[in-house]
Amino acid sequence: MGGGEILTLIGTPEYLDLMPQIRGWLLDAPFIGLVQPPNPITLVLGRLAGKVLPHFQIKKVFPATELSRDPLVQKSLEEDPMCDGTGTLEMFANMLERGVNLVDGKTKMNKGVQALWHAHGTADKVTSYPASKKWFEQQTQLEDKTFKSYEGEYHQLHADLPETRVVFYKDVGDWILSRTGAKESDTEPVTETSEIPTEAPVDSANVAPAGEQAKL
Repeated sequence: MGGGEILTLIGTPEYLDLMPQIRGWLLDAPFIGLVQPPNPITLVLGRLAGKVLPHFQIKKVFPATELSRDPLVQKSLEEDPMCDGTGTLEMFANMLERGVNLVDGKTKMNKGVQALWHAHGTADKVTSYPASKKWFEQQTQLEDKTFKSYEGEYHQLHADLPETRVVFYKDVGDWILSRTGAKESDTEPVTETSEIPTEAPVDSANVAPAGEQAKL
């Protein structure tokens, strides 16, 4: 998962010289621990299988109802052919290993990290909110850090209920703007419709004729 990969990157010594170049890092419900973690035997067997049959594919699907509370988002996830949960044994083994290393403190944040914004829904049914918060609290060496709890929200903070995700958008935007010298938004979050567009609107005035498109 992306959040765990970011934390692994900023804790990998090979990328130490990259840290001063990044103004800040944002984490959205990162995988540090799972709500239902695998038992130690599964972890050991997973590591072994990942080495013996690294490209063998398996499926691990999280129900859409555990990712978002919005019925339209749930429907979209269920119908998305790219969300079928397929992955290789090596991928799943590495993902679990990254989480274990973060929990155990083997992966430590590099020096030079400037700022961190860390968000997690308290009702996340996939990645563990307590593990996420505990990891954050252990990062005592970092001064500019923010942990934002979203009460009752699920894993996909950006795609949870329409009335809650707009708050998330604003929080993210304000944090970024405050670290780029720009002014934070002083407006209330705009009410967002729960409708999910299936296609992006097309501006016919900017669409070249078929013949012209073929030349491009």
